[in-house]
Amino acid sequence: MTRRLVLLALLGPFLLAGCSGLKGTDDDVITGDGRVVQIDPSDREGAVEISGSTLEGDPIDLADFRGQVVVLNVWGSWCAPCITEAPRLQEASENIDAEFVGLSFKETDLENGRIFERTHGITYPTIADEGDKILALGRYAPTAPPTTYVLDRKGRVAALVTGEVKSIATLEDLVDEVGAEDPPPASSPSPANVPTDG
Repeated sequence: MTRRLVLLALLGPFLLAGCSGLKGTDDDVITGDGRVVQIDPSDREGAVEISGSTLEGDPIDLADFRGQVVVLNVWGSWCAPCITEAPRLQEASENIDAEFVGLSFKETDLENGRIFERTHGITYPTIADEGDKILALGRYAPTAPPTTYVLDRKGRVAALVTGEVKSIATLEDLVDEVGAEDPPPASSPSPANVPTDG
């Protein structure tokens, strides 16, 4: 069985839990229940290209994070599982070696998103999306939040959690695995730190 078929076999039996879902390869809706899906590097699509403004109006572009592992959390202020996982994701952002970015899901009133961030102490940026930016996630685009993606150093979807993230340890393991695939080059010592003879 090919890796792609293994992935489809994993996705196939997902059951509805909360409000998260993904589009399938034939546009059928695949709902999520907090399961983890990992994508082999050879099966990954191109880099996710999303740019725009944060909920606070600052410019943001995922391309600026190339070379780093990124955790991209799609959430909605009205989504119960998103509310439950928000403090967990904030804690994870403080302890996991990755860039965390939020992506609001069809928040037509951005103030609701800002209230959500303040209420749950979210300090990482959230990209404002009124409905079209999620399409950049291609076949892994969510039909409803929450969904959390781990992007590799090339900006490609390497893993995802469909539904609520229930374990910081699981997310940390995913980030560690993706980060180990293509570690950044070790930095060279600066001239000031290079020992000299005599």
